[in-house]
Formats: sequence, structure tokens, C-alpha cells
Amino acid sequence: MLYRRKRSGAVGSCALFIAGNAIGAGVLGLPIAMGSSGFFPSAVACIILYFLMLGSGIAFTHFFCDPPSTDLPVFFRRHLGKVGFGIFSIAYFTLFFCLLVAYWSGMRSLFAAYHLAGPFTVGSVGLILFLLRRRTSQMGKLINLLVFGLFISFFGLIFATLFYGGDGAAQGANWHCIYGGLPIIFCSYGFQAAIPIVCHRLQFHRRDIRHALIWGTFFPLIFNLAILFIAYRVLSFDALAEGAARGLPVFLLFREYLCAPVFSILGESFSFFAIGSSLLGVTMTFSHALDDTAQKSRRCGGNLTVFFAVLLPLLIAVYWPNLFISTLEMAGGIFLNLIGGILPMVVLLKYRGIRWQSSVYLAGFLCILAVEIGHICGIFQR
Repeated sequence: MLYRRKRSGAVGSCALFIAGNAIGAGVLGLPIAMGSSGFFPSAVACIILYFLMLGSGIAFTHFFCDPPSTDLPVFFRRHLGKVGFGIFSIAYFTLFFCLLVAYWSGMRSLFAAYHLAGPFTVGSVGLILFLLRRRTSQMGKLINLLVFGLFISFFGLIFATLFYGGDGAAQGANWHCIYGGLPIIFCSYGFQAAIPIVCHRLQFHRRDIRHALIWGTFFPLIFNLAILFIAYRVLSFDALAEGAARGLPVFLLFREYLCAPVFSILGESFSFFAIGSSLLGVTMTFSHALDDTAQKSRRCGGNLTVFFAVLLPLLIAVYWPNLFISTLEMAGGIFLNLIGGILPMVVLLKYRGIRWQSSVYLAGFLCILAVEIGHICGIFQR
């Protein structure tokens, strides 16, 4: 009985860890990217991609556990050789870089509303550099504090929305507009980086890992649906279109389009906590990955880590503002799609041959990739 309780506790802890990795600032771009689709079509798209990502994750862990792999680079090198490892490495580092550009852009847009973008930039760079020197302990405590604030403001938004009689776009339904938001939906389910840690914590027990994945990805699904409900309940299609044109996080539109200070305060607080926690978490992960790469290549990584993990993404966000939506779409539609979708399905096809399940999964991931390439080339409109 005691062993079962320990296993249940470990599964629950890993489920929360997966949920924490998936829930982040990417959800702030979800209603903007879905645009004029409306709540119901957007919710259906979120549910379909949820099952797509969940099935891919379960298949991913099956090969990750047999034989056990230490981390993602070892996994892809073992099963896909040097070519697969090279594609993974490029996608992995570019994914983090795109996310950092998006988060810096979103945070600067938030403080620009108060004419504090400059002081915020200087103060944030100083704080992050200080925390990087102190490593994970202080940064982890600050991230936990920001996540706590995120959930407080989230429940505040839910409570306020239930009693708000607005003229939003919740009743609209434009099914032909769904495809435009698929890359950002994909980005909001990004839990693949947590798979190695979860597998090790659960001692490569497949049933426990599967349960942790199911519950850990279910929380982000509910979270995404709630954010969509809030946005479509209180904002019109015109407001969402304006947010897409300006590349803003969705809740920054509350100040301009709602005569309700409570919504503005809660929305901007949620945006600050979501982007802040994601920015610190990705910066910490990316800096560690750069340090490990520098040590393996026997190069001095300290200054390069600061440049690529902090200064360069910030400079891009300053020089080209309003990149929040476009960089999130690129991160989800291309690089996270490769790491969490296309490459694992290639492994599945390699060992199991062509089956309808793996073929459907791979076709879905390739469609998302095609949508994002169409966005970049100007074929599809966001």
C-alpha cells in the first residue's frame, strides 16, 4: 500500500511538472492567432491538437524507455543518427531563441503602455545576469513566485468574466479561419523537454509515464480553453484583429477596448506573471544548454551564453518590436513541431513501418509545418 502511494505521488508530481512546462506565455497569443474563428471552432482545434500531441508524446516515451535514454540529444542520435541529431540540435536551439525573442517582445509591449520600456529593459537584464551567476536556486524561487501570481490572476480573470455582460465574439464561428492558429496551439502544448526528467523520475515505468502524460497535458488543455473563453467573451473580432496586426499579447488589449479597470489590472497582471515566468525558465534552460555545448566543444561559454541567451534576443525585440505573435508561431509551427512531432514520428515509422496511426500523426504535423511556412512566405494570412 505504501509503495502504491509513493507511485501515485510520483505520478502526480510528474503530471504537475509536465503541466508547468506546457503552461506559459504562449497562451497569450492563442486568441490573437485564432482571430475570427470564434470560441467553438478554436476549442475544437485545441482538443484535436491535444490528442495529436498526447499520442505523439506516448509514442515518444515508448522508444525513450526501450532502451532507456539519458536525454533528448542521446535519443535522437541513437535512433536517427547524425542527420537526425543535427536537425534536432538546430531545432532545439532555435526554438529557445525564438521563444526568448517572443517573451522579450511581449514584456516590452506590456511596459511600453506605461512608458517604462527602457527602465524595464535595463532592470531586467541586470536581474537576469545576476540570477544566472547565482544559478538555479534563486531563479527557481522567483519562477515559483511568478507562477503563484499567474494562477491568482488567472482565477481572478475567470471570476470577473463570469459576471461580465460584454458584447464579445463568443457566439461567432468561422471554421475556415482555424488553420491560422494551429502553430500557436502547438506551441501551447510544448511539454517534450520534460519527457527525459519524467521518465527518470518514474524509473522508465511505461504505465506511470503514460498516466503522467495524460493528466499533465490535460491541465494545459483546460487552461487554453479558459483563456479562449475569456478573450472571446470580452473582446470583439475587431479587437482581436487589431491585436494580430500589432503583434500584442491578448490581454494588453483590455486597456484599450474595455471600460473596466478590473479587467485591465487582472489581464496585465496575468500577462506579466506568464511572460516573466516563461522568460526566466527558458533563459535558464537555454543558458544551461549553451554552457553544456561550450564545455563539450572545449570553448569558453560564459560570455557566449550571456550574448545568445540574453542580449541578442533582447536586441532583436528592441529593434523589431511587436514580434510576440510571429515568433511564437515560428517556434511552435516549425521547431517544436520538429522536436515533438515530426522527428518522433520518423522514429516510429523506422521501427514499426507504415501504419495508419503513425501516418495520421505525421500528416497532422506536416500540415502544421505547411501552415507556418505559408505564413512566412505570405501565402496564408494570419
